[in-house]
Amino acid sequence: MLLTADRLFDGTGSAPILRPWVQVSQGNIVGVGTGAPPPDSDAPHSFPGGTILPGLIDTHVHLVFSALPTHEAIVAQVTSENEDQLLERALTNARMALQSGLTTVRDCGGRGRVVQEARNRIRRGAAEGPDILACGMPITTAGGHCHWLGLTADNEAAAVVAAERLLRSDVDFLKIMATGGNMTPESDPLNPQYDAATLMRVADLGRSARKHTAAHVLSRSAIPQAVAARVRTIEHCDWRVNEKRYLFDPDLARRLIDQDQFVGLTMSGITRRKFLPELAGEKSEPARRLDARFACERQMIEFGVRFTLHSDAGVRLTPFDRFALGLRAAVHELKLAPTEAIRAATSTAAEALGLLDRGHLSVGKRADILIVDGNPLADLADLERIRAVMKAGRWVK
Repeated sequence: MLLTADRLFDGTGSAPILRPWVQVSQGNIVGVGTGAPPPDSDAPHSFPGGTILPGLIDTHVHLVFSALPTHEAIVAQVTSENEDQLLERALTNARMALQSGLTTVRDCGGRGRVVQEARNRIRRGAAEGPDILACGMPITTAGGHCHWLGLTADNEAAAVVAAERLLRSDVDFLKIMATGGNMTPESDPLNPQYDAATLMRVADLGRSARKHTAAHVLSRSAIPQAVAARVRTIEHCDWRVNEKRYLFDPDLARRLIDQDQFVGLTMSGITRRKFLPELAGEKSEPARRLDARFACERQMIEFGVRFTLHSDAGVRLTPFDRFALGLRAAVHELKLAPTEAIRAATSTAAEALGLLDRGHLSVGKRADILIVDGNPLADLADLERIRAVMKAGRWVK
């Protein structure tokens, strides 16, 4: 199968390739070039005016959540529904994600084994959706962030038991709540939930099973512990030291770089304030802190910390089919070039998750491909003008 368009962005560079062609066979990319395609190739699937890109990767979603207007409504729904209802929502959200150009998502917390079941149905072809990496239930404390998802551990020994239980339940990675969070009022985002030794034990268990660990960190208080534990990704990586003040630490950032760790920067609902009229008057405390948060994250980016951009899809006002809007918000708020935002959601995201078979349009990679009208390297709004989506060499849109 041969694909042609006006331009191609391979997921790694800073400029498009003009008059490209991509050859796909048996689910993989077997050729990439410019100008005249190989003489023995089939008639091309041609997309004049379009751009070929790698399939997008969202490194942090919640498939059982429903993106309702408030945290409280989402929690009430997730805790009152049975697993069949939650599975139906997870599969619906997965289909939405795939149709919007996401060919891989990492789910960072559901109830029970619902997300693993959604993942398995998609893998065996019984449902349509992106590849899913599932952590099952996140590890948290009693009353801690997302304790209502069902897995709590209040000390190191209990956290070890929880991690071992998750690994037996066929998770793809481990997730631990290193601080409290905004969706759980009884938790405290400004304080650690676990010490460094506990985070290290959990991460070591993951490493021994060849699985990475993600840590939820919503304040500066827990970044040193997450760095010391060498978790693969620090989700949110919030440098807040109190309700109003952020403080970037170059020494911690240097350790992140030296240890090949990644941070996940969250571009969910309220971060899209410049593009969503309903958020223009948002007065919540997280909304009032956004300018300080983005300034600190810009320092981190300029320092050289490697980052992905994720949506946290499913949380309030963050539906699964608007990932590209989060990338536009990142370009605006974090002063990124469009190519930087796309790299953070393709090749860098794939590397952060250990998925070296995707995220980059080159020979030997899996044929996860997004084709859009226009030129998203000039205007990221074009990422929502989807012409076609291919997953593992098969058209899915």
